Amino acid sequence: MPITLVVMAFLLCIVWKRYRKLFFTMGFALLLLFTNTFLSNLLLLAWEVSPQPIASLPQYPVGVVLGGITTDKEPHDRSHVTGDADRILHAVQLYREGKIEKILLTGGSGKLLVDSIPEAISLQRILRNAQIPERDILIEAASRNTRENALNSQNMLKENGITSKVLLITSAYHMRRAKACFKKVGVEIDGFPVSMRGQEIQFTPDWLIIPSSGAIGNFEVVIREIVGTVAYWVAGYV
Repeated sequence: MPITLVVMAFLLCIVWKRYRKLFFTMGFALLLLFTNTFLSNLLLLAWEVSPQPIASLPQYPVGVVLGGITTDKEPHDRSHVTGDADRILHAVQLYREGKIEKILLTGGSGKLLVDSIPEAISLQRILRNAQIPERDILIEAASRNTRENALNSQNMLKENGITSKVLLITSAYHMRRAKACFKKVGVEIDGFPVSMRGQEIQFTPDWLIIPSSGAIGNFEVVIREIVGTVAYWVAGYV
């Protein structure tokens, strides 16, 4: 991750005195690179899958919503969501506009050592509060990663007799890896990217020269997805 590389460079600057100037320069250069909003935005725009108008979509029997957007926080009388909440919000909109007939929520608990509410259950609460009929909500609450999302969703689609193409709803930065996982297990799927992080390019001082901590986060998101995609390819998941 970007911040790890920066810290390592400055630590080597302290430990390896012979090359102090080299590692200091390297650390400072990396810090300027990873805090540059303009460059981080270019990387996002290159990696994210572009969105499409809802009106251009055909009708799908199911919209598959990937987890990774809730947190298991107190109090448990509500669902707590993160910055990728567009996944569930857009699913509701697609359902209301008749583009998907059912919503499949896929996502279990990300905690290995303690019990927590599966993500699909938390997201189900949001859909029920939005008055989506229970008969139109499918729950897959066992998967812990994107590979398992695909495998378990495939099984659930088969159990419900759904063999035609479905719609995958996930963040734009995650769409490439997620869609490849579903295709690998034999699910016919189109993508509907949401939660766009990339913005229209600006040539202003705050974008070009003023460091931003938010830029580090953008670099981390894309680097994590690239590394994850390569790892999934090596493992045969995509």
